[in-house]
Amino acid sequence: MKKLSLFIALMVLASLAWTQMGPGMGSRTPQKIYPSPFSQEDGAKLTELIRIARGGQLYDNWWKTTVDTEKPQKDHPLWKEQSTNTRRGYDTFRCKECHGWDYRGKDGAYGKGSHYTGFKGVHEASLKMSLEELENITRGTERKEHDYTGYLADDDLADLAMFIKKGLIDTTRLISDEGKPTGGNSRTGSTLYRRNCTHMCHGVAGTAINFGDADNPEFVGTLANENPWEFMHKVRAGQPGTTMPSAIINEWSEKELLDLLAFSRTLPKDTSEMEIGWWRTFWGGFGHHRRMHEDYRPGSGRGFGPSLE
Repeated sequence: MKKLSLFIALMVLASLAWTQMGPGMGSRTPQKIYPSPFSQEDGAKLTELIRIARGGQLYDNWWKTTVDTEKPQKDHPLWKEQSTNTRRGYDTFRCKECHGWDYRGKDGAYGKGSHYTGFKGVHEASLKMSLEELENITRGTERKEHDYTGYLADDDLADLAMFIKKGLIDTTRLISDEGKPTGGNSRTGSTLYRRNCTHMCHGVAGTAINFGDADNPEFVGTLANENPWEFMHKVRAGQPGTTMPSAIINEWSEKELLDLLAFSRTLPKDTSEMEIGWWRTFWGGFGHHRRMHEDYRPGSGRGFGPSLE
């Protein structure tokens, strides 16, 4: 009886194996072991996302994004049309210096303060103009003073125009005029930060890289609190001249951007904050991350500060 049962079991297994052997050997087509290769359509989409992100870095600082491009020493030809922003030299050639990190120019965050120039933003133009029209502006077609062909190659100008046309977001949906996020869950943001920012560059406390100097340090927490528009732009496009990943290329949602911003605003803003509380007691921030995930009381999950949910 045992031999008969074993024989039946072997026959069943043989029958199942027979059906997997393909046309001519069984009744079923072979199953794919490996996933389908990267399609041409997927490749085209990725290429476009890379170009958009690169255009965002050009908008930030084009001489750090390009190869063998020297930063200009003189003022931008249009700089003489304003007198409120006293910066000089290469800073005047950065797209963001006139049009803002929020892309709204005089109608946005740069509508006041030391960065004010009175120049309009690019967000409205991105909605009304074609890609070709935007590229022509960078070539000085409308105004010769805005001609960048002497500094940037054709591919650079095309990528910059593509970012303006396809890469801008309406920052007013994410950040108020007062610089406050419109939402965000810092508990979720803590996970995003640990997975994408901690080990690669910024450390658990966001202080591994000082964007400023010894006298005026600037860390992730500083930027997230004092200039959330710049924070958002750099997270999306990446930092020029570095291998920082791009949220544009990785197709992050606006919710993920807000979550990361919400958490980053809980990080130390200067060196004095690193010497107190959770940062000193729990190994430079690990306790802070842990608290984010363990406190599930209503309105909590921020670590410190009010809930933004």
